[in-house]
Amino acid sequence: MTAKPYCLFVTSFLPYPTGGGSAMRASIALEVLSSHFSVIVVHPEVWASREGIFHDDWVRAQSAAFFRIQPHRVQDIRPLVEDFLNGEPGGAQLDVVYAFRQVVAPLAINCFNAAGSRPRVTILDLDDDECARNEQFAPLHEAAGEAAVAAKIRAEIPKMNLFRTILMPRFNHLLLASEDDCKTLRSRHPAHSFVHVPNAVRTPESPAAGVNRNPRSILFVGSLDYLPNSDAVALFARSVLPLIRKQDDRMTFRIVGVGQSESIVAVRSLPGVNLIGAVPNLAPEYASAGMLVVPLRAGSGTRIKILEAFQHRTPVVSTTKGAEGLAVTDGEHLLIADTPEELAAACLRLSTDEDLCRRLSENAHAWVAQHHSIDTVRTILRECLGTDSSQSRH
Repeated sequence: MTAKPYCLFVTSFLPYPTGGGSAMRASIALEVLSSHFSVIVVHPEVWASREGIFHDDWVRAQSAAFFRIQPHRVQDIRPLVEDFLNGEPGGAQLDVVYAFRQVVAPLAINCFNAAGSRPRVTILDLDDDECARNEQFAPLHEAAGEAAVAAKIRAEIPKMNLFRTILMPRFNHLLLASEDDCKTLRSRHPAHSFVHVPNAVRTPESPAAGVNRNPRSILFVGSLDYLPNSDAVALFARSVLPLIRKQDDRMTFRIVGVGQSESIVAVRSLPGVNLIGAVPNLAPEYASAGMLVVPLRAGSGTRIKILEAFQHRTPVVSTTKGAEGLAVTDGEHLLIADTPEELAAACLRLSTDEDLCRRLSENAHAWVAQHHSIDTVRTILRECLGTDSSQSRH
C-alpha cells in the first residue's frame, strides 16, 4: 500500500465533533484531510481551552502526530514539525499546509518550507469574515455601556483588513463558511481564490434513548462567552421570555453551552430561566427541546447550532441575522422572527402546533442532509486539494 503524503494542519481551535461551531468545523476539515493524508495537527492555544469538554483523544485518532502548543512556545512549532518529518521514512515532506483561522496563518506560513518542503497546496480557512463580524460587535459593546471597548474594536478593524490582505497571496485557496462572505471578498480581491465550504454536521449515531420532547422547553445552544451569544441570551431572557410566560407560565428557557459572561449570570435567576452550562453530549438536549431559539443580533458565517437542530429534527425559531448565510425559507424550514413580540409569538406557536413542528422538522432535516453533509465538504475540498476520490478511504 502506498504511503499517504503529509499534510500540516495548524488550528487555533482543538478539532472536536461536538460542543462548538469552530471546533466542529475544524473537526470536519481534519476528518476529510485524514482520508487523504498523514496529518500533523498543531494546535497553538491562542485562546482559552475548554478543558472537560474537548479532549485530545479524538484528534489523536485522526492524526499522524499531534502537538498542543502553549502561547509562549509558538516559536517551537517549525522545529517540532521538522523533527517529526525527519523521523519519518523516506525523507518526508509536506504536500499540503492547511491553516484554520487567520490568527494562525503566520505560524503555518513559517512551516511552508519545513524540512525542505514545497507544499503543493496551501489553504487558509478563514471560517468567516472577521472584520465584518467585528464591525457588528462594536454596537453591542456600546449598548452595554462599554464605549472604550467599542472604540478599540473599530480601531483594530483596518489593521485586521491590512493583515489579511498581506496574508492572502501566500495561500492557494481561502475558505469561508458563508457564500455571502465569499461574494463580498471576491469582489474586493478578485485575484484570489475564495471558496465557499459550508459548515457541515454529522448524522447522529442514534436517537437519544428514553428522552421525550417537551414542547414548552425553549433551548439555546452556544459558547456563552461569545458576545453575540451572551447578548442574544440576555435579550431573550429579559425581553422575550416574559411575553411568552405571560401567555403560558409553563414555558422555560434552557441555556446550554461552554463559557460564562456577566450578562449570562445576571439572567440565571429570572423566572423560567434554566442555566445548564456545558454538557458533553448535545443529542439529549436537542431530543428533549420543544424548539431551538437563535435570537442573534450580530455575527457572521453560518450557525452550526441551526444545522445541528435540523439534523436532530428540532424545530427552530431564529432572527434574520441568526439564519444569515443559510439558504432557508421562513415557514418551510424554520420560523423567522426579529422583534421580541414576533419571537414570543413564534415560540408559542411551535409549543402548540404539532403539525407545524413536524412539517418544519422534516423539511429542515432533508435540506441539511442535501446541503450540509460531510460528503458535500469532502467534494469541495477534493477540488481544492487536487486529490482523486479513488485515493480516499471512508
